[in-house]
Amino acid sequence: MKELPITEFDMQTLPQFIQLAKAILPFMEFNTQQTLSPLLRAYEFSCTMNYYSRPESLRIAACSAKPHLSLNSSIQDILSDENIMNVILTYCPDNLRNILSNFKNYNKMSDLFNILNRDQNGSNSFLNPAQQKMYEAYTEQLNNLNL
Repeated sequence: MKELPITEFDMQTLPQFIQLAKAILPFMEFNTQQTLSPLLRAYEFSCTMNYYSRPESLRIAACSAKPHLSLNSSIQDILSDENIMNVILTYCPDNLRNILSNFKNYNKMSDLFNILNRDQNGSNSFLNPAQQKMYEAYTEQLNNLNL
């Protein structure tokens, strides 16, 4: 199993002993696990609720993503932010990490193509017409993905 680092959210909202308790839980007998795991989750929930009831000055500020993400943010907002991608790729399963890495690389390539095309003053495109058509079709397919 892949070892994952603790998240910034957990570091800010939970006491350190919770991570220790969660780390030792798999080594306990099943009945003890069954009893303690819901209690740990309930305590985590309680700590999170307490954290957000504090005055805003005591809470962590939103990370450097600009604009900050909301429930209405598009997948493109997430995929195009290098800082966000570097953090979430750590927690993705390998198959999703590969998909997202490919999409990230495509975005970089797409940005380069757009810059090169823009520098040509529109008359002499960097891509020939067939390549431009294929690039546009590929871009449209990627934009229509429901990731």
